[in-house]
Amino acid sequence: MYPFNSSRSYIRNAWYMAAWGQEISRRPFERIIMDEPIVFYRKETGEPVAMFGLCPHRTHPLMDGRLIGDDIMCPYHGFTYSPQGACVRIPAQDSLPRNFRQRIYPLIERGGAIWIWMGRAEQADPALMPALAEIGMGVSGWKTVDNGLTSIKARWSLVIDNVMDLSHVGFLHLKTIEAPAAGDTTPLDEADERIRCIRMMTDQSADMPYARQAFPENVEPLDIEIGSIFHGPGLIVTFLRFHTAASRGPRRLLGVSNHLQGVTPASPHATHDFSGIVRNVRLDSDEFDDWLRTAVIKTREEDVEALEKIEPLVDRYANARSELSGVGDVSAIRVRRQLAALLAQEEAA
Repeated sequence: MYPFNSSRSYIRNAWYMAAWGQEISRRPFERIIMDEPIVFYRKETGEPVAMFGLCPHRTHPLMDGRLIGDDIMCPYHGFTYSPQGACVRIPAQDSLPRNFRQRIYPLIERGGAIWIWMGRAEQADPALMPALAEIGMGVSGWKTVDNGLTSIKARWSLVIDNVMDLSHVGFLHLKTIEAPAAGDTTPLDEADERIRCIRMMTDQSADMPYARQAFPENVEPLDIEIGSIFHGPGLIVTFLRFHTAASRGPRRLLGVSNHLQGVTPASPHATHDFSGIVRNVRLDSDEFDDWLRTAVIKTREEDVEALEKIEPLVDRYANARSELSGVGDVSAIRVRRQLAALLAQEEAA
């Protein structure tokens, strides 16, 4: 499946965003992840639960079920399941299946989000969680603003390609981000623990919309870093780092705005794209929160339009070995190779 040679559709042994924390409550709801319907709810203690979302009796969706304490009861025939997956009640029957377990998915709640492990539960390792503190999630002096979820009718690898090559900001997003220099600035590609692609746009106008909102009192030109960091198949962070202009004296970092891209496969040809902003500027400004949400939505609409035009074409026409690439693709290609290695590793296992 393009752009990989593997027959596998997903990398399962990784942590993916399943929901923003406030989405999960005492009212069950369902989300399709990697073709699997999953019902989410919270126990009375507030701890989140993720369970295979169809009743194993007659396949009725459990999202319509009722919580009885921490257990969930299917609305069709009343079969009831504990948060550990055991069948704890069958109406008019005293005996219960001892060895039955409905699938339960490991979860971690961190940084205001719920993270799910889609591989084998016994292999779920919290140490493999993305380094959220590095980007400010849950860190004092930073603010996280969630921007919901966008459903994209395109495969997860196309979404990752999109956010790893931000040269498209200078073309696709001219009406929203208004940073034409992003397209013609030579990228700096780095690869150590994580793959990074960074562009430094020098002497940018203080009236660039994002800069004006972040620093409303500033009248001097700015040097703005724009880039992407690959934290794993489930999370890419794009960022803007605002500096004083080196042309006016020693460059100083003024502030950072990290944009989370939680990339979670829904199906082979559809992706959940969780969006959030973590910043250390104007922390108390509700006005800036609202502006960021609106700006991200508009930008995401442009991305979605492009990706959904590409998706139906790639399996028929695209060839990863012969397609034309440029200097802006170096980081994205590195990421593809890492993803291909993870797919091969899981296939071998």
